[in-house]
Amino acid sequence: MTDQEAYLVFQEPELKVIQEVILQIEKDFGMVGFEFSNAPYLKLESLLPELESIIANLQQENHSKWMKIVYRVDLTEKQYKFVQNLGGSTPLNMAKAVVLREFQKVKNRLIYS
Repeated sequence: MTDQEAYLVFQEPELKVIQEVILQIEKDFGMVGFEFSNAPYLKLESLLPELESIIANLQQENHSKWMKIVYRVDLTEKQYKFVQNLGGSTPLNMAKAVVLREFQKVKNRLIYS
Protein backbone atom coordinates (compact mmCIF):
# COMPACT_ATOMS: atom_id res chain seq x y z
CA MET A 1 0.00 0.00 0.00
CA THR A 2 1.34 3.40 -0.94
CA ASP A 3 1.42 6.39 1.38
CA GLN A 4 -1.40 7.92 -0.66
CA GLU A 5 -3.57 4.83 -0.18
CA ALA A 6 -2.84 4.79 3.54
CA TYR A 7 -3.77 8.47 3.72
CA LEU A 8 -7.10 7.76 2.00
CA VAL A 9 -7.92 4.95 4.42
CA PHE A 10 -7.57 7.33 7.36
CA GLN A 11 -9.82 9.84 5.63
CA GLU A 12 -12.79 7.46 5.67
CA PRO A 13 -15.87 8.73 7.44
CA GLU A 14 -15.38 8.45 11.16
CA LEU A 15 -18.79 6.83 11.62
CA LYS A 16 -17.73 3.88 9.46
CA VAL A 17 -14.68 3.32 11.64
CA ILE A 18 -16.78 3.57 14.80
CA GLN A 19 -19.23 1.03 13.38
CA GLU A 20 -16.36 -1.35 12.61
CA VAL A 21 -15.02 -0.95 16.16
CA ILE A 22 -18.50 -1.72 17.53
CA LEU A 23 -18.72 -4.87 15.41
CA GLN A 24 -15.25 -5.97 16.53
CA ILE A 25 -16.08 -5.45 20.21
CA GLU A 26 -19.37 -7.32 19.85
CA LYS A 27 -17.52 -10.16 18.13
CA ASP A 28 -14.87 -10.40 20.84
CA PHE A 29 -17.48 -10.18 23.62
CA GLY A 30 -19.75 -12.64 21.80
CA MET A 31 -19.31 -15.43 24.35
CA VAL A 32 -21.31 -13.38 26.84
CA GLY A 33 -23.88 -12.14 24.32
CA PHE A 34 -22.91 -8.48 24.66
CA GLU A 35 -24.32 -6.04 22.12
CA PHE A 36 -24.35 -2.26 22.27
CA SER A 37 -27.84 -0.85 22.70
CA ASN A 38 -27.58 2.94 23.11
CA ALA A 39 -27.06 3.94 19.47
CA PRO A 40 -26.22 6.26 17.81
CA TYR A 41 -22.55 6.35 18.64
CA LEU A 42 -20.88 9.41 17.18
CA LYS A 43 -17.59 9.12 19.07
CA LEU A 44 -15.59 6.19 20.40
CA GLU A 45 -15.93 7.65 23.89
CA SER A 46 -19.69 7.08 23.74
CA LEU A 47 -19.02 3.31 23.79
CA LEU A 48 -17.43 3.46 27.24
CA PRO A 49 -20.46 3.47 29.60
CA GLU A 50 -21.98 0.24 28.23
CA LEU A 51 -18.60 -1.43 27.95
CA GLU A 52 -17.62 -0.37 31.47
CA SER A 53 -20.83 -1.89 32.81
CA ILE A 54 -20.33 -5.30 31.17
CA ILE A 55 -16.66 -5.37 32.19
CA ALA A 56 -17.52 -4.58 35.83
CA ASN A 57 -20.13 -7.31 35.80
CA LEU A 58 -17.76 -9.85 34.27
CA GLN A 59 -14.96 -9.01 36.69
CA GLN A 60 -17.29 -9.61 39.64
CA GLU A 61 -19.50 -12.44 38.39
CA ASN A 62 -17.45 -14.45 35.90
CA HIS A 63 -13.75 -13.66 36.01
CA SER A 64 -12.76 -16.65 33.85
CA LYS A 65 -14.94 -15.41 30.95
CA TRP A 66 -13.50 -11.92 31.42
CA MET A 67 -9.98 -13.31 31.05
CA LYS A 68 -11.01 -15.20 27.89
CA ILE A 69 -12.33 -11.93 26.47
CA VAL A 70 -9.08 -10.15 27.39
CA TYR A 71 -7.29 -12.84 25.37
CA ARG A 72 -9.67 -12.44 22.40
CA VAL A 73 -9.29 -8.66 22.45
CA ASP A 74 -5.53 -9.25 22.44
CA LEU A 75 -4.51 -7.15 25.42
CA THR A 76 -1.02 -8.19 26.44
CA GLU A 77 -0.25 -9.13 30.03
CA LYS A 78 1.84 -5.98 30.30
CA GLN A 79 -1.05 -3.79 29.07
CA TYR A 80 -3.51 -5.57 31.36
CA LYS A 81 -1.34 -5.09 34.44
CA PHE A 82 -0.66 -1.46 33.54
CA VAL A 83 -4.40 -0.74 33.32
CA GLN A 84 -5.06 -2.58 36.60
CA ASN A 85 -2.51 -0.38 38.36
CA LEU A 86 -3.95 2.91 37.12
CA GLY A 87 -5.86 4.98 39.62
CA GLY A 88 -9.60 5.37 39.39
CA SER A 89 -12.19 2.95 38.07
CA THR A 90 -10.60 -0.28 36.83
CA PRO A 91 -13.65 -1.23 34.68
CA LEU A 92 -13.59 2.20 33.02
CA ASN A 93 -9.85 1.99 32.39
CA MET A 94 -10.27 -1.54 30.99
CA ALA A 95 -13.07 -0.29 28.75
CA LYS A 96 -10.74 2.41 27.41
CA ALA A 97 -8.00 -0.18 26.80
CA VAL A 98 -10.46 -2.45 24.97
CA VAL A 99 -11.74 0.38 22.75
CA LEU A 100 -8.18 1.46 21.95
CA ARG A 101 -7.06 -2.08 21.07
CA GLU A 102 -10.15 -2.75 18.95
CA PHE A 103 -9.64 0.58 17.17
CA GLN A 104 -6.05 -0.44 16.38
CA LYS A 105 -7.25 -3.76 14.97
CA VAL A 106 -9.85 -2.05 12.77
CA LYS A 107 -7.38 0.54 11.47
CA ASN A 108 -4.81 -2.15 10.67
CA ARG A 109 -7.44 -4.17 8.82
CA LEU A 110 -8.46 -1.09 6.81
CA ILE A 111 -4.85 -0.28 5.91
CA TYR A 112 -3.66 -3.76 5.01
CA SER A 113 -6.71 -5.26 3.35
